[in-house]
Amino acid sequence: MSVGQALVTAEEFKQIAIDRDGLVELVRGEVIEMSRPGVKHGGVCAEITRHLGNWAAPKKLGRVIANDAGVQTEHNPDSVRGPDVFFIRMERLPNGGYPDGWLEVPPDLCVEVLSPNDRWSEVVEKISEYFRLGVPEVWVLDPARHEVQVHLNTNGLPRTLRDGDALTSEQLPGFECAVSKLFEGC
Repeated sequence: MSVGQALVTAEEFKQIAIDRDGLVELVRGEVIEMSRPGVKHGGVCAEITRHLGNWAAPKKLGRVIANDAGVQTEHNPDSVRGPDVFFIRMERLPNGGYPDGWLEVPPDLCVEVLSPNDRWSEVVEKISEYFRLGVPEVWVLDPARHEVQVHLNTNGLPRTLRDGDALTSEQLPGFECAVSKLFEGC
């Protein structure tokens, strides 16, 4: 950010995100350009969204939200991040529906799918922001390695799952998915 440039608020960012096709995030008041993800990234996002949705929908456990929908992670200066996918329990949503604008309460789970141009330091920064907001669990899916890193807000050591392992979560009782299913087609 150049010297003297005003910080952007989350409210001001709404129009910027619309004007730029949503390919931006707000990080401590600064608008950050994001690159358009590739087909592999989109396919993996679709797979995890489908598996989470198939688990959550029949019992109306919560909402699975995808497509980099905004989550306000910080205030003054504001940050609005776009997890690739997130899950939030129904009782934590106003009226059980989708809020207008950004989600301002912590999701129960955030999922990031790595792209070839992602910098690990930026992924770690996002995980830290999610944890400061109160997100209890973050999954990082790596299509190149067919791995899932499970990060818990209770400790700093991620658990790495690979093909042959099952992805489960204490945040999502009864959810189970073979890691290999997430990367079919990769």
